[in-house]
Amino acid sequence: MKFTLILFAQLLSFTIIAQITPRIKLVKVFSNGAEITRIENVKINSGIDTLKLSGLSPFLQNQTIQAKLEGAQILDIKFDINHLKSQKDEPKLSQIKNQIKSIELDILDLKDKLSYLDLEYNLIVSNKSISNEETLDIEDVKDFVQYYKTEMPDLIGKITDTKQQLKKFKTVQEQLKKQEFELQKVQSKSVGEIEILYRSKQNRQSKIELSYHVNRCGWTPFYNMRASNISEPIEFEYNAQVFQNTGVNWTNCKLTITTGNPVLIGNKPELTPWRVFAQSAKNYNYLKNNDFMGVASKLNEKKSLGKVMTDNITFSSFEIPIIFSLNSGSGEKSINIMKKKLPASYQYYAVPKKSNGVFLIAQVTNWEKLPLIPGKSHIYFNGTFVGKSFINPKSLNDTLDVSLGQDQSILVERKKQEEKCVNNSNIMGVTKSRGYDIIVKNNRNKLIKVQIIDQIPISKNNKIKVSYKLGDGWVLKEETGILEWNIEIPPGDKKSISFEFDIKHPKKFNVPL
Repeated sequence: MKFTLILFAQLLSFTIIAQITPRIKLVKVFSNGAEITRIENVKINSGIDTLKLSGLSPFLQNQTIQAKLEGAQILDIKFDINHLKSQKDEPKLSQIKNQIKSIELDILDLKDKLSYLDLEYNLIVSNKSISNEETLDIEDVKDFVQYYKTEMPDLIGKITDTKQQLKKFKTVQEQLKKQEFELQKVQSKSVGEIEILYRSKQNRQSKIELSYHVNRCGWTPFYNMRASNISEPIEFEYNAQVFQNTGVNWTNCKLTITTGNPVLIGNKPELTPWRVFAQSAKNYNYLKNNDFMGVASKLNEKKSLGKVMTDNITFSSFEIPIIFSLNSGSGEKSINIMKKKLPASYQYYAVPKKSNGVFLIAQVTNWEKLPLIPGKSHIYFNGTFVGKSFINPKSLNDTLDVSLGQDQSILVERKKQEEKCVNNSNIMGVTKSRGYDIIVKNNRNKLIKVQIIDQIPISKNNKIKVSYKLGDGWVLKEETGILEWNIEIPPGDKKSISFEFDIKHPKKFNVPL
């Protein structure tokens, strides 16, 4: 009997030790998914035994599991999902549930109060029918009428207030239930478990190190671009918006942000023979003249296959120096991964035909050398939010134009030359003439560069002729009719430029301007 109790105690002790949840040491977050590294000190037994790891994400990718057990040989690893065991409610979800319980009690109290008020109201209404009595006491009638006049309005008011309050409480209850539903969608209702079959030569203290990839998490880029004045570089902030709905909290761990996506398969890639062939002119013309997508796609398939298999994908990783925590389902958490000052030249830009506003543009360089991925950007100038933008690192431009908003200190005006804005008609046809003056005033105390954009009409009809006269300084792009005027204006100074154009066309044409 004593031997049986000792054996049972040993088995119980072994069971408690064997079922552990290793703590998270490192989370490497990809744009889609993450690699989790866990470690824990454990006690292992001699011979062949099983170590059970619990409290893991049910969205773990089985084929990515790697494990190392000090002083033991791992014989097999098996991953399973325990649907009978669920994670504890997250604090936010638990709080919502408590609020729902509380407001449900309040609703019951209001319903009880409303029932009592309705009962009192019905009693008064039923007692007002005193006309059936054979003998009426005039004093009783007066007392009842007085009571009815004084008590009924107050009672009706209480009933109305209680109904309105009950309606408000039910609205809040519905909102809380919707919030509970949203939180429960990311709350895991099951737990991932790993069983490790191992062989050890002796009983000993050991350390388990486990890594695996998990879904339902990742990060998106978010950029801030800040300019203080037109003589300073741009302060560029690269941020990661990290999210995770893995069903397991990430608590007090190291964090690494990695661009790109990991390869989740364990098998090595293979290259198939890349056979080239000569395409005859006959086949080429056939495909060109016939929209035969089936044949075209097969030809393209071999070409793209060779390219995909030989492309090299490089990732950039950012190790975050602070300890990181993020609960499952708690939304996004912003992490700064880079701050850098980028060279920038500043220029003002205006299209007076469309707007009298003059906009400050920062032309940022060296941005293409950064390991960026496409993402949204917020732009600030002198501490003020001025707008949003989108950064696309795949752009071929080595200069990034960032609008810093409108500058009220720079004025631009586009004025008609009234004497030149006329329409003439004769036997030869119609001539429409227009002339404009552009005036720019610099009210700042620094020299500025301004680019003014305007346009003249262009014609693709040989019966509609356009002629023009441009002031000194205009640069014309003839294929589009766009005019550019690039100038420097000293502080407190102003400059102007003009342009004219004529349009000649037959009378039967209607050419609006």
